[in-house]
Amino acid sequence: MRRAAKWWASSDRRHRRSTRPSNFARKAETPVSVCASPKRGCERGLPDVTRRPLSLFFGLLALVAGGAVFAPAVEAAKPALPEIRTSAQNRVPRCVTPDRLMAFLKTRNPRPDPRYRDIARYYKQWGEAWRVRWDYAFFQMAIETNFLTYRQPNGKMGDVDPLQNNFAGIGTTGGGVPGDRFPDVKTGVLGQIQHLVAYSGERLANPVAPRTQLKQDDIISASLRLNRTVRFSDLSRRWAVDPKYGSSIAWVAEQFRQQQCPNPDVGPPEEVAEKPAKKPPTLKVKPIEAVASRRREPDPAIAAAPRGPGACLIQTASYGGRVTVLIRHETAQRTEFTALTVLDGFESSMTDQYIQARAPGAQPIGSFHDQTAALAKARELCPPESVSQPAQEASAR
Repeated sequence: MRRAAKWWASSDRRHRRSTRPSNFARKAETPVSVCASPKRGCERGLPDVTRRPLSLFFGLLALVAGGAVFAPAVEAAKPALPEIRTSAQNRVPRCVTPDRLMAFLKTRNPRPDPRYRDIARYYKQWGEAWRVRWDYAFFQMAIETNFLTYRQPNGKMGDVDPLQNNFAGIGTTGGGVPGDRFPDVKTGVLGQIQHLVAYSGERLANPVAPRTQLKQDDIISASLRLNRTVRFSDLSRRWAVDPKYGSSIAWVAEQFRQQQCPNPDVGPPEEVAEKPAKKPPTLKVKPIEAVASRRREPDPAIAAAPRGPGACLIQTASYGGRVTVLIRHETAQRTEFTALTVLDGFESSMTDQYIQARAPGAQPIGSFHDQTAALAKARELCPPESVSQPAQEASAR
């Protein structure tokens, strides 16, 4: 491991990307099993992988004379990488921040395209929204795109065009097949995060990646056969047919730790202060109306609104999804009602995240099947005898 890392650090050559076709790899579309066991990791008779086995480590071994010298060390490591989904026992270390991830990426790609300036923040945003270890998703992206250069060791471009905003080779099968395309960087990151959610064993209602929509049932079926939580190390021979794919991710993670987080985390996780992004990848907030509300009888199903004087502001905010949580926030000037749309199944975590960031002390007062129903309830709950105020632009930045 050390010899491989030292060679890379002193070489001008780029790592081979895992999405590039290989003369040594079976084609993903060939109807033969590539799994270590017929009962594990295959999609109904076909490999559940979508690409050829060229991870960062595969590129090292293929390019370095005497690569077999390194092979035993790689095979011996077989790291147990973190579970894909976060939990109380599996949290992103507090030293990992978007700024540090970008600083690490720039050690391998000093001049990334300016449109990637907020990409690490998008990993954090979508990772937290979907409870995915976004730090390891970022490390996976570094392998797949060769640190956002999209180039092979010989300097030529790979199958994926950078303008596809495909950061994990989703849908690429080799032989020049470019895979899925996303409209922007933010959506491309979401596509990768959602594909990881599918690999964790959870089905998505409307994933943004066509490949996820097409193959998620087979992917989930293979994951459930593990009879345990799915880890990033389980992506080997599945996300890519490279048996060392998980080791590649682990190696990148270790390089990040050595450079950016040399000291182990102590104490509970805490947010590290960072510069605000120029284009924050946070939720959108839109004021709906400021109204003078009428008298009404309290709704027994929902806590009664405050009866003090003051204006009432109704606004919307969205993390995506359809389910809407109505949030009430008392300020010195007015009562604010926010109809927050969230992803199905993440009502509690996304609501807590919004309240902590945007409305400390606010309380959720009801959950509705869509935004229209939540807004109707908000109009009922405005305090009586309120004074109309002109709607002001609200921002989630």
